[in-house]
Amino acid sequence: MRREVADPPTDFRTVNAQVFSALGVSRASFDPGPIHTTKGGKGGSTTATASVAAHYTLPAIGSWSETSTVHLVLRRRAWKIAWSPQTIDPQLHAGETIDVKRTWPARAPILGAGGAPLTRSGTQVNVGLVGSRVKDYGAVRTDLLAAGATDAEVTQAIAEARAHPQNFEPVFTVSYARFEALKAQNTSENVYEVPGTEFPTSTQTGAITDQLASHVVGTVGPITAAELKSLGAPYDAESDVGQGGLEQSEERTLAGTPTSEINVEDAGGNPIARLATFHGHPGHAVRTSIDPRVQRAAEAALGAAPHKNVAMVALQASTGRVLAIVSDPEATSLNTALDGAYPPGSTFKVITSTALFQRGLTPDSPASCPPTINVDGESFHNAGDEAPTPTITQAFIESCNTAFIGLAVQHLSPPDFPAAASVYGLEGSPHLGLSAFYANVNKPTSQTELAADAIGQGDVTFSPLGMATVAAAIDTGVARAPTLVQGTVADREAKTSKVPAAIVDGLRPMMLGVVESGTAAGTGLPAGTHAKTGTAEYGPEADLKIDGWLMGYDGNIAFAIVTHNTGGADGGPIDGPIIASFLDALSG
Repeated sequence: MRREVADPPTDFRTVNAQVFSALGVSRASFDPGPIHTTKGGKGGSTTATASVAAHYTLPAIGSWSETSTVHLVLRRRAWKIAWSPQTIDPQLHAGETIDVKRTWPARAPILGAGGAPLTRSGTQVNVGLVGSRVKDYGAVRTDLLAAGATDAEVTQAIAEARAHPQNFEPVFTVSYARFEALKAQNTSENVYEVPGTEFPTSTQTGAITDQLASHVVGTVGPITAAELKSLGAPYDAESDVGQGGLEQSEERTLAGTPTSEINVEDAGGNPIARLATFHGHPGHAVRTSIDPRVQRAAEAALGAAPHKNVAMVALQASTGRVLAIVSDPEATSLNTALDGAYPPGSTFKVITSTALFQRGLTPDSPASCPPTINVDGESFHNAGDEAPTPTITQAFIESCNTAFIGLAVQHLSPPDFPAAASVYGLEGSPHLGLSAFYANVNKPTSQTELAADAIGQGDVTFSPLGMATVAAAIDTGVARAPTLVQGTVADREAKTSKVPAAIVDGLRPMMLGVVESGTAAGTGLPAGTHAKTGTAEYGPEADLKIDGWLMGYDGNIAFAIVTHNTGGADGGPIDGPIIASFLDALSG
């Protein structure tokens, strides 16, 4: 355009670039009208005017057209533009700029079962850093980790701070009360004291519990450079966006679109003329199946447990709806309840029993429980003292490893385990709106692997979500894909399939026996609870670790829980009291 301008001023490029940048123009076209000359002397006219319609395409805003009167002068027998800021817009004058002001609607809420709010307003503190002010990134890392940030959060923030040293890079969000406690810590690792950290506050909507904020709902905070690049217009460096959980995965649904005003601003940045307004749209509430009462009961039960690093899921068995999700500790970046992959130990005997029943065996089929069993040169043993186990039912109740290995080696083939898992709909991935995993149940490649898989100690892995899905199917006789976000395609089209009657009729009394007289007896579980315990060993023999499992159902509540690294304790004594406390709270 510059070559069409007569005597372009020194700020010609700067002014035009500022306008196009502020508007975020992706495409522009100009339609000139006829030229109207002014009367001149005997040499003819040397000035003229023309009406020009400018059409701009503005991403995430729309199309904007503005008509200006362009003044022309004759140069070497050709009309050239006598340019001024008013050439861009009649209301733009020297020293002024055009800018876009975006006003976002109130963020839509995330709701739980029955429309109960899962968020509330409160003062939040965004703990983050500014690269240009950091003196020692090692000290910053140490102090942020000590304050509760995860290694992944700190690593990403430091990388962004190095790349964009003038930007504020958020690391994690805490309540104001939590920030005050961090600030008051009298230690050498006080995140408030280390140079480079910053703590902007805002009154924002946050989850009703810290556990939900960490792993389900998420938080809302300042946009990062990476998020801005990913989201694009209409977001800008001043935007607040969802950080983790449903706040992030459902960002565009919850945020809506802003109202955008194109204004002329004076040198002080004050709007003095409005050129156009593009009205935005409010966000829409995200409705979930989380029941605040069930969620709080689960959090309280896990919070009172002597062991930490516990993950639990509770489902409404009759619908497959997720009622509660707890992944302790809160600071862990992995939602272990939904996305953790852990050896299931003896809870997998539910799957092994299913496979045996599909092969024609019954709960009354004979079984034996020797102290050890040898499979292709590898010796397997039981976790505790042997008890008489003349049938599959009794072997299940006592959780006899050697009995199930003997039965599996004698009656099952490698495809039987994946086939049994498919009875409960465990193939594929869950569609919850959050990252999630059911189980990994493949064909064993050897007899020893088949033996190990039969007791949940081979290559099979489960999440608590996957194991709770199995429990719900046994409870109702129908395998249902679990759902979390309501009204979605995944919710409306959630797969269901009937579990054969021979399987559920066989497993139900076996699971009841586990609670009444087996490995979960005496743990406080309410009468009528059906369950299966599990103890999974892993790691080198010199440093053997144990995860304790419990899965089952009580009434319409299906559950699964795993305690990581129990210190040697089995799943029943560790997880039984936790689930008992949870179920008692719901019945009270």
